This record gives sequence, C-alpha cells and structure tokens, in this order.
Amino acid sequence: MTAMAVETGHVGCARLDDGVLVQLTGELGGEQLAELRMLLLTPLAPGCRDVVVDAGGVTAVDAATLAVLVAARQWAEDHDVRFRLSRTSAALELALREHGLSEGLPRLAELPRAPRAPRLPRQRRLVD
Repeated sequence: MTAMAVETGHVGCARLDDGVLVQLTGELGGEQLAELRMLLLTPLAPGCRDVVVDAGGVTAVDAATLAVLVAARQWAEDHDVRFRLSRTSAALELALREHGLSEGLPRLAELPRAPRAPRLPRQRRLVD
C-alpha cells in the first residue's frame, strides 16, 4: 500500500485595528469557499479600511476561488474599502493569467511606498 499526501488549503484571518489580513495557503477549492466568502464578502468592523490577501503560499486554485477574490474586490470598492493582494504565488499568478485576471486584482506593491524607517542602533548589554 502506498501512502499519498494530500495538501488541502487553509484560509486564515487576522483582524487589525484598521483592516483585515486574510492568509491563503495550499490547494484552494470547494472546501475553503464558504470560509473565504464569509471573510471577504460580509460586513467589516467599523473603521476597517483595508482588506489585504496574502496568497504567497497558494499551491493550486480553482475558478470558483478566483471568482470570490474578484467579487471581494468589487464588494470592497462598493463599501469604500481598499482591497489588495500582498503576495501571490506562481500558482495563483498562472491561474489569474489563464482566466484573464492578471490586471483585475490590485497589488499592495502598487501603492506608493512609505519612506524607509530609520535604522535603529543596536542595543548593547551591560556586562557585570
């Protein structure tokens, strides 16, 4: 008998003061759609201005998942919320290209960059 590892997808969420970070990993499809819809297509907390999707760990994605991402972008625009992808895996980029959506989902990198933070001096420990 041969064991076969099946990688299933995962949808995680971190709620921040002014936004939501949704993290996507693994193979995304039907099993994750309900959770993804709930996170991206339901009312956000007051003061929430940003929805950021980190999809850097996605290994496979189906058309229904892409449809949820496109709907989430539209929903965010309709509610004066910014929607951005922060990282995208090669698998997601390929799926976006194959479905003609490469330009349809804005990237976090497209925002103007903030100035670099000043470099802090190293902390030194006192030795007794």
